[in-house]
Amino acid sequence: MTVDDTTLWWARHRAAGPQRVPPASAHPTGMIRLVEPDAAAVWLLPELPDNARPDVLDELGLPGVAVDQPNDTARVLAACLRCCWTEPSGPVWPAVPAPFDHVIGVFRGITGSRDERALHAAAMGAVRRLAGSGWVLFDEDTRVVRLGPRVASWSAAELSTLRELWRSLPAPPAGGA
Repeated sequence: MTVDDTTLWWARHRAAGPQRVPPASAHPTGMIRLVEPDAAAVWLLPELPDNARPDVLDELGLPGVAVDQPNDTARVLAACLRCCWTEPSGPVWPAVPAPFDHVIGVFRGITGSRDERALHAAAMGAVRRLAGSGWVLFDEDTRVVRLGPRVASWSAAELSTLRELWRSLPAPPAGGA
């Protein structure tokens, strides 16, 4: 891979976030490949050191966490994590798809009683923000959520904390995904 090719890949990532490409695609050094469960595609995202601070993300031109409505966004990410990461002792990527209604059920349990319309609007806005930044994958037609490729960038220390959070969250509603 030439320097120009590598530069182009990094520019694509800066402009659009994690890139979904065919499995046989070349990729530059410094990017990790995350294989989709069906092996039909892979996601490319930067390989960052575990101790990378927000200023490192700024220096590389990489997006940080979506911050609009940070409380609802964080709670919806936690609900997605609870619904999609069915075995917290295992890896967080690729996780499993979950119905958006299950995510709303966990979100409702986290936030307490709320007006249904406001609850749905907050959850939908947050999942769209998270999908836009690669933290989740959301299919609006089928209303199915899956953890996005950016979750694979969490360090071992962060995953340990997330496992504790996972255990404290309400379980998704009963029913198949």
